[in-house]
Amino acid sequence: MNYKGKKGADVSSNNGNIDFEKIKKAGFDFVMIRCGYGSDIETQDDTQFQANVKKAEKAGMPWGTYLYSYACDDKAARSEVEHIARLLKGKKPLFPVALDIEDSDGYHERHGAWNKKTIDSVAKIFIHGMKELKYYPALYVGFEEVVNLINRDTLKGVDIWWAQWWKVCEIPDYLTLGMWQYGGEVNYLESNSIDGVGVIDKNFSYKDYPTIIKNGGFNGWDKPEQKTLDKFGFTKGNASDGILALKALIIAAKQKGVISQGVDMNNIFGDGTEKAVNQFLIANGYKPTGVAGQNFIKLLCDQLKI
Repeated sequence: MNYKGKKGADVSSNNGNIDFEKIKKAGFDFVMIRCGYGSDIETQDDTQFQANVKKAEKAGMPWGTYLYSYACDDKAARSEVEHIARLLKGKKPLFPVALDIEDSDGYHERHGAWNKKTIDSVAKIFIHGMKELKYYPALYVGFEEVVNLINRDTLKGVDIWWAQWWKVCEIPDYLTLGMWQYGGEVNYLESNSIDGVGVIDKNFSYKDYPTIIKNGGFNGWDKPEQKTLDKFGFTKGNASDGILALKALIIAAKQKGVISQGVDMNNIFGDGTEKAVNQFLIANGYKPTGVAGQNFIKLLCDQLKI
């Protein structure tokens, strides 16, 4: 199954003892499971995490995880990375490992940490820590966090789990959209609950994460042997009208979140185009040859539904 375009739920101990079969039956194909909150202290593990992982896997629902951040300094941020690593030991999630950056209970504000210097540093430490551990990171954020508290350079190329309970997803175009949490207690698109489960947060995936994570060798998965998609096609240095068409597809792919690398709209296959081509090849499990041939264009068009 391609999970791009699929709906999912996110859950925590606040939802109690959840029946995952009912979530799946209601049309939700994946789940983001809270593993804990704050620093690496066992009493701050989510009490339903282990059970929820088992139930998700039994129901055949690929899952990712998130930790609610309370970090008010770099030391606490590093402890949160350790917290996630401890709880994920021996587990292989197929969706991202996310840090939930918000201040819903005012903890950061009360401790003088709800500011750009602190929150940007917390985000950087999390992203670096996840990449070091070969997990696929994402940030759960909303408008306030990305506009006021986290630098654009920090967010560059990092998947965003966008929190906006609204009718449409209005994420800034410089961000890489991975998932959209479109409703929780308030839901403008559908019911805020699932029969037999109750009120629950609902999400939409913009990427086929299981394929991306398996092919990339993230989250404990062994990276498969890469094959060559095209031996012949457009390569660096080519200059023709065909390059204009290729770049138009690449720009459309960036706009839809398929890739994050942009290109200049001219008829030269330069460094940016090569990076974009290789990024797409790697994401789909192929060798980064820098070649955009017939198979490349067909696969890209398929993902763009052209």
